[in-house]
This record gives sequence, C-alpha cells and structure tokens, in this order.
Amino acid sequence: MNLQSSVMRCLTMVCLGLALFARSDAEGRPKTAHVTIPFDFWVQDGKLPAGVYEISHINSPTVVVFTSSDAKRSTEVFMLPVNNDPVKESESKLVFFVQDGQRYFYELWCIYGKRISTAQYGKEAPSGDSRVEVPIVYQ
Repeated sequence: MNLQSSVMRCLTMVCLGLALFARSDAEGRPKTAHVTIPFDFWVQDGKLPAGVYEISHINSPTVVVFTSSDAKRSTEVFMLPVNNDPVKESESKLVFFVQDGQRYFYELWCIYGKRISTAQYGKEAPSGDSRVEVPIVYQ
C-alpha cells in the first residue's frame, strides 16, 4: 500500500466519522412543543394558569420544562419513562388527572415515548371523567 492510498483511506474515514457525528447531533437536538392549556393546572407542587406554553426537553427526555408564552413562568418537571416507543408528532399530548375539580399534569406522550411525572408515579392512570388530554404541537 502506498502513501497516497493510506492518506485517501484516512480522509475517507474522517469524512465518514464527521458525517455520522453531524447526523447524530441533528437527531439529538431537543425539539420544542407548544400547547394551549385552557385551564389552570398543577405541575409537581406548583399551580400554573391557563395559557400557551412551550414544552422543552432539557438535557434528556426525563427533564421537561413548561415555560409560559410570555416567559414569566417556568417550571421543571422530572419524568420517568413509561416506554421509549416514540409517539407520532400528530398523536403527542399531555394527560391530566382530574380530582376535586383540580387538574394535575400526569403524563406526556411525545417523540421520546410516554413519560409520567414523578409526582404521579405509582398512581393509577386516569380514565373517564378523571382524564383530560390536550394535544401538543412540535415546531
């Protein structure tokens, strides 16, 4: 093998490595979702007013931040995976548990799979009148 072949082989490997790194970096970028929640709701131990929120995944799919559209309110939510099967963006949603007229953030169905709020872990999944779903939109 001559020097020119070795250099070409090395350059090919470097280019391939850079292409794979760029692709994984693009896929790894967190996506942001937007949602209009038409009611006041509880997240962890804090109450948030009805409104438009941005939902972003910070550092991993297990930490989600709700930020109001005016950026005056922001709340972190720690999540546990229910499964890692991605949900279609068109089927992404927030699930709320309704108890005594109050709505509590329960679960997020998103591109990273289904995630449950740690505050709701161990509680039975809401159904019927105790369940409210709100669609989210990724942008």
